[in-house]
Amino acid sequence: MEKVELDQLASLVEETLLQVHNVESLSTSVGADSKLGQPEEWDSLSFVAIFVAVAAAYNVELADDDAFHFTSITAMHAFLNDIL
Repeated sequence: MEKVELDQLASLVEETLLQVHNVESLSTSVGADSKLGQPEEWDSLSFVAIFVAVAAAYNVELADDDAFHFTSITAMHAFLNDIL
């Protein structure tokens, strides 16, 4: 499978946050430096939604132990590129 593009991953996270919170915009946009709590909509509830959305989008099976990789865009990006 192709490597994960950083900007595509950030867009996926942003779309997920918009859906979870049912809003049209976030407190700040999601980019390479985004992480849990930044934007503020990236909270514990949306953390789970992001975990599920990323697994579905990249067709990967994730274990609960993989969750610690999902606290920032850069950590997710590195993890996904390692396993794909």
